[in-house]
Amino acid sequence: MLKRLPVIFLMLCGVAILSQAQAITTDRLDNQPQRPGAPRDLDSPEREMISRAAIRHDEAVHRENIERAKEGSDLGAQLLDTFTRYQALSREDIKKLERMEKLARKIRGGVGGSNDDAELEDTPRDLAAALKRLAELSEDLHKRVEKTTRHVVSAAVIERSNEVIELLRHIRTITRP
Repeated sequence: MLKRLPVIFLMLCGVAILSQAQAITTDRLDNQPQRPGAPRDLDSPEREMISRAAIRHDEAVHRENIERAKEGSDLGAQLLDTFTRYQALSREDIKKLERMEKLARKIRGGVGGSNDDAELEDTPRDLAAALKRLAELSEDLHKRVEKTTRHVVSAAVIERSNEVIELLRHIRTITRP
């Protein structure tokens, strides 16, 4: 739990900074020079267009994160299935591992996470156990991303993304001779 406190603290600081930045942006929009005869109320068409564009952007980022999490979950299941059948990973499987890491990093960045590395608890010693855990973690990450709305900065999603990234690094060390 103590290891998670800095992450939670950083998340709360990030939310505070974002809300302050939004307030500053709103103040700047209110103080923009107006054309003669232009309305100065909060319901101006320009403000509404900016607001709608921001909402569309946030929705698009959220949809992309859900798609990334789904793809990562599918890749994790494929890797486990392949290893169960053949007891080895091919070059294509190694590329899937790399793709999963990129997806996890993009998810983490999309929800406001940083490059903080998570330490794995109970690190799997063999490849079979590591791939099984990877499939479980990637499925859990997918579920958490789907449950999280675009308005929320989820410490759980960031933490799970970090765990997936660390586990992928560990798997690559196991697979290298």
